[in-house]
Amino acid sequence: MKLMRFVLMLPLLLVTSACLGSDAEVLRNVQGTPLPPVPTLDAKQVVEGRRVYDTHCATCHGVNGIGSTTNWKVPDAEGNFPPPPHNDDGHTWHHPDRVLYESIRDGLRDQFRPGSPLRMPAFGDKHALSGVEGLSDAQVRALISYFKSLWSKEHREYQWEINLIDVERHSTPSP
Repeated sequence: MKLMRFVLMLPLLLVTSACLGSDAEVLRNVQGTPLPPVPTLDAKQVVEGRRVYDTHCATCHGVNGIGSTTNWKVPDAEGNFPPPPHNDDGHTWHHPDRVLYESIRDGLRDQFRPGSPLRMPAFGDKHALSGVEGLSDAQVRALISYFKSLWSKEHREYQWEINLIDVERHSTPSP
């Protein structure tokens, strides 16, 4: 009986595997539905993002996104962590685009010390009056594309899945 079920299921399995593609590295969401493929990076946007990075970020986060210190996971005497790298060695790829965008636009504080000063300045347009040169929406998005160009295929796939989950959570009203 088991052999008969297998024989009957074989054509379905073959069709399904052909639809998934030859590399068999198809990401799946929690329900097992194939996710849309990771978008291809726009080369012009990556180049613009690198220009923005070199101008506004490299001083703290290191040239080419490699970090300015190897001890970025170790806090200083005040308990502050150094700026992380944005390549595979850092944790930027753990965050959805929304969080990256908001962090660049609004700056970052120590999340464990409410009211603490910004550890990373805000770069959004609205902050240009505060003495920090503001970045346009397009520049922030290009910067995020540049970060993605520094990540491995596996990290890009992981971050894409995190993006899809984040979009679903933030676009669907809570019951």
